[in-house]
Amino acid sequence: MQEIEKKLIKIGFQVVRQKGSHVIFSNGRDAFPVPKHGSNNISPGVERQLLKILAMTRDEFSNIK
Repeated sequence: MQEIEKKLIKIGFQVVRQKGSHVIFSNGRDAFPVPKHGSNNISPGVERQLLKILAMTRDEFSNIK
């Protein structure tokens, strides 16, 4: 499991489904696809989109243990 997936679960998101190479997370209000292409890194655009949905800064998200 990618680090980003672990962090999303810790802040209340759940895996809704997996379709192809994307895992769909939801917290009941927002849903977000996370690419799962064998790398632990996500693209900067996906990261910005995720942070916008979460209303968090990069530092806040990075500090989730």
